[in-house]
Amino acid sequence: MDVPTVFRWILPVFAAIQLVYALRALRPALRAEPGQRIDPWLTVADHAVGAAVSVALATGDLTALLCGLTLLGPILTWQLVRHIRAGGAPGVESRTG
Repeated sequence: MDVPTVFRWILPVFAAIQLVYALRALRPALRAEPGQRIDPWLTVADHAVGAAVSVALATGDLTALLCGLTLLGPILTWQLVRHIRAGGAPGVESRTG
């Protein structure tokens, strides 16, 4: 897989930023109450696996990219399901009535 040189430098920066966000999300995940643990851990997993996908894309490793996307798919899907089941974004009021 051929990745342009400029993206080979930009993608590791994005991966580093995602790792910072994963580390920032780790503290709330560790302190979450028993009934509220899934969402923070999904956020940590989203950022951590996203960083791995960015690095795999930057290095041009197609196998690692596909493995990372295989992990990222269910994480993002489960986040979407939990978001929909919760009734949408928190703080957004319904405009019906």
